[in-house]
Amino acid sequence: MRLKEIMNSVQELQHGAIMVRTQCLETVTQFASNNPGIPAQAVAIGLGELLIQFSVSQLGQEHTHHLLSSLQEAVLLFSDKIREPH
Repeated sequence: MRLKEIMNSVQELQHGAIMVRTQCLETVTQFASNNPGIPAQAVAIGLGELLIQFSVSQLGQEHTHHLLSSLQEAVLLFSDKIREPH
């Protein structure tokens, strides 16, 4: 694959990710506005479960496990940095 093809592929992925993020944000914001009695934590849990189910159905269990492990490592790394005195 040539560099130009790779860059086009990366740009397509970025564009798609932005579109998904925008749609999810709009949907979750509307849901939260329409259901003020549901805590934000419950909404976040629901989104997390949806992400996992979608990932398993589209990528399989092995790739989803890798994705979640990488996410966990990143969260732990950033939480350690946040706790460090500045």
